[in-house]
Amino acid sequence: MKRLLLLLMPGILAMGVGVYFGLQKNQTNFSTPPAKLASISLPDVTGENQNGNQWLGQVVIVNHWASWCPPCVKEIPLLIEFHEEYASKGVQLVGIAHDTAEAARIFGDQIGIHYPSLVISSGGTELMISQGNTQGSALPFTAFFDREGKLASVKLGILDHQDLENAILPLL
Repeated sequence: MKRLLLLLMPGILAMGVGVYFGLQKNQTNFSTPPAKLASISLPDVTGENQNGNQWLGQVVIVNHWASWCPPCVKEIPLLIEFHEEYASKGVQLVGIAHDTAEAARIFGDQIGIHYPSLVISSGGTELMISQGNTQGSALPFTAFFDREGKLASVKLGILDHQDLENAILPLL
């Protein structure tokens, strides 16, 4: 029995060390400042630079999407409808296309996107991670910012109307 215990002890110790470091790795890094709306500065589909500061004072829904992403394409009509319903209540929707400007513009024109549609061609994964996307480059991804431009909540995956209301109503 002692011999078995002596043989198992290094494995148990190694497992404990692994668990400890695994937990440390998954701890929130409070030295990294939380995402802010003002940190967004990207061109729109026409090439004009847009800055997140222009939407301060509103609840802002930032939806990351791509024309080649089937779940993104599926949720955009809902986002268009939701924006029409809530724009007069101080809610601004902003799309960030992880795509080419031309593909985003053509798709947006075809489907009727009338809210600002920005384009990111490099650094998209880093931007989404900074906004709370724990999967990095997974789309669709949506970040919700309060009226002061602070990140309030996030949703990875396709949204429904209830998800949108649950995220924005406490911020209005």
